[in-house]
Amino acid sequence: MQKLSNDIVVILGASVFFLLITLFIVVLLMAYKRRDYKHLKEKRLLEEDFNSQLLRSQIEVQEQTFSQIGKELHDNVGQLLSTSRMLIGLAERSLQTPPDTLLTANATIGKAITELRSLSKSLDKDWLSQFNLLDNLKAEVLRVNAGNAISANLHIHAEPVLPSSKQIILFRIIQEAVQNALKHSNCKVIDIYFYRKGTDAEITVADNGTGFQNKENKGMGLKNMQYRTKLLGGTIHHESSIKGTSIVIVIPQTLETDEN
Repeated sequence: MQKLSNDIVVILGASVFFLLITLFIVVLLMAYKRRDYKHLKEKRLLEEDFNSQLLRSQIEVQEQTFSQIGKELHDNVGQLLSTSRMLIGLAERSLQTPPDTLLTANATIGKAITELRSLSKSLDKDWLSQFNLLDNLKAEVLRVNAGNAISANLHIHAEPVLPSSKQIILFRIIQEAVQNALKHSNCKVIDIYFYRKGTDAEITVADNGTGFQNKENKGMGLKNMQYRTKLLGGTIHHESSIKGTSIVIVIPQTLETDEN
């Protein structure tokens, strides 16, 4: 009986010993895994920080380059065009009946000067902070209507309340939707609607074209729009039929101005 008790004690002692060894090994493995995870996390953060710093540096260099190009366009090319227009104007006034070609040339250079000023302004490094979504969309609508083949219309039922950094991304989404309609829908009318849906901004780009007739056209540009909408924390979906296509974008917006 005494021998049996001793055997039980030995077995229990051995079991406890092996259990402690097992727990110790498990704790070591968990500590290693935790340290390994921390190391990988720190490495990923360092890589992200490096990529972020690299991207920021690239953007700064691009901003400086674009700013210089914009200044050159405005100061040099713009001045040359203005001088040319002035000379054409002098020629017009010296003629009793200026030919239509001269009048057309004057008008064309005037339009070129306007476009050049707009371009040089967009290349300025302060352009992003001053970006206005609706103003740029109005200019986009004017460009579409200038061709006289398609009628584009902007309907603003509620102005979106977004910082300029988000406005420019939203502008590219809408611009992509308009370009898709121009290229693939065979439409005659494009309507852009702005609504407020609760605390969100809802934008619809609708055309009266023939819709997406095949999968290839259906996918063109939509991935870019989906990706950019996701960056804004919003959603996007489209409906297409033989009567036309509607793309609906819903973006969360800041409503600080509504609270004042």
